[in-house]
Formats: sequence, structure tokens, C-alpha cells
Amino acid sequence: MPSKHPMLAMDAPAEAEAKWLTEALLGHQHPDCDTFRKLEGALSYQMAIKIHANGIVPHVHPPRITPDLISRRANTMYELLRTISLGSEHPYGFSHRTARFLDVGSKYDGFSRYVLDNSNGSGVRVFLPVDEREDNWGIPLSDRHEEYPVDLLTLVASYMSSDPTTHPLPAPLNKKFDLVILNADSSCPCVILAQLLLALYTIYNGGQILLTLSCIERPLTARVVIAISKIADYVTTSKPVRIHARSGLFYLHAQAVRTNTPAYRKLKDNLERLWYRIHSTHTRNPTWDEQDLITPWEEVMKKSNVNLIIELGKPLWETQLIALHRAFD
Repeated sequence: MPSKHPMLAMDAPAEAEAKWLTEALLGHQHPDCDTFRKLEGALSYQMAIKIHANGIVPHVHPPRITPDLISRRANTMYELLRTISLGSEHPYGFSHRTARFLDVGSKYDGFSRYVLDNSNGSGVRVFLPVDEREDNWGIPLSDRHEEYPVDLLTLVASYMSSDPTTHPLPAPLNKKFDLVILNADSSCPCVILAQLLLALYTIYNGGQILLTLSCIERPLTARVVIAISKIADYVTTSKPVRIHARSGLFYLHAQAVRTNTPAYRKLKDNLERLWYRIHSTHTRNPTWDEQDLITPWEEVMKKSNVNLIIELGKPLWETQLIALHRAFD
């Protein structure tokens, strides 16, 4: 789902605040921040090499979409979730124990196929309609699996424009899920917000959320990570080596999400308020100050939360740094 809603320009004070976390990580005496400092240096070097060699950062034309390419990408996603599920970063085989899962925004069906192949659960996959996607191949429908082609922003906007207490989400989304996979465009704040709202509406008490994000040190990502950590018993991160290793993309796994807590209700209420604000006239991305409704920036910068970002970020930075070094060897 492409980002159609550009970020609003920040004023000077907000732009300065946005650098606080990166500056704190670069200057932090915590030994785990050494990796982040090396990564920042490697990324700067990589960009300098590209600009020196080409004059500009090269534009890579996407490959032609064919059934074979779609199949290979779906299989890559299948193996990716296998790596995440069986890796040491998360509870072993967590996706195998689901009874009902929701897969939101995955462009290819690999995640859903993996869960169906390795559990007795049933699931729903929400994705862009066929005429907006690159493919029209999917998992054959069965009594264990349903596919729901819809624009995510339209779905959430439709739900939010009604009374959520008396007008539930349309079938098959009107039931709770114990595993919610959020895999839509992690670069678009509107899409991140829509995914989070959909997850909070549909997650079963004690359920799990697996969320794709980009660069844990980025302000919006850090806000989301801190917010999710307050409604779950435990959060972990992973960056599989086979895919995304050189990029900033990673997976946040929230375990035992508690929907009966004040923290959950506060986050849900705040995200609803934020949604109404950015859709009051036309859809736009939230401003810097509005993002405080996710997590206030001053709260992100608290020592305990900066330490959480360091703890969750260290394995991500290590994987990315190793991948970048290998690329230049």
C-alpha cells in the first residue's frame, strides 16, 4: 500500500526534538549503543559511496510481475515467518498455537499459508483489492481461511464513521483473533495508525500482535514500540537474516496483549482521537505534536524507555551492520 499522504513539514522546534533519540543513542554510554554508532557510520559510508559512484542515488526499476515471481515472493514470506516463529528471539513456535489469526496488509500469502500449514487454526487475510495489487493469486478459500480484499484506510474509516459500540466490524472481522499479523506499509503513518486500530479492535485478551516496523530509532517507530510495550506482558524484536537484513525493517512481537487494562483503553481512545483529527477534512498524516497521542515524546525520552529501545534495537542493529559489512567486502 503506497504512501499517498506526505508528512507535513515540521517547524524548527519539532525538527530539533525529532533528533533527540538518535542523539541520545549516539552519545549514550551504554555499551550496546556502540553497535548503533557503527551502524550509523556504515549507513553514512554506504550513501557516500553511492553518490560518489553515480552522482545520484540510483533508481532501481522493479521487476516485471509474473506468476513465478509472485510464487517465489510468497514462498520467501512463508520461510520468513518460519524463521521468526522458530527463532530464539520469540516463544518457540508461537504462530503454531493460534486458534484464529488475522493477517493484515501482507502483499503475498506466505504468512497465512505458513500459519495454516502449521496450526489447526483458521484465519482471515485482509489485503488490497485485486485491481490495486500486482497479483490475483491467493490461497484457495476453505472453511479454515477467508480472504477480505479491501483498502485498509477505507475499512477503518468506514468503521470509525459509525458507532463502534453498536456497529461492529463487518464479517469476517467481527470476531476476535488471538494472533494479529500487521504487515502493511510501515513507512506511512496513516497506514500504521489504521493497522494499530484494527488490531486493538480485533485482538483477543491475551492475544499476540506481530507488527512490521522500520528503524526502531525513528521517532514514530519508537512511539509505537513504547505504546505497544505498555499493553503487552512482553515484547521482542527480530530481523531475519534472509530478508530485510540490510534495510531498517524489523518485526515487533507483542505477547499477551491485555485488553482489560487502563493502558489498553487509553491507547485505544487516543488512537481514535488521532484518527478523527487526521480525517476531519481530508486524509493526512499526523503532525509531530499529534503523534504524542501514540506516546508523548517526553515519555519516549525517559531513561527506562530509551533503555528499552536499546535492548530491543541491539539485535536489529547487529544484523543490519553485519549485512552492510558483507555487502562491501
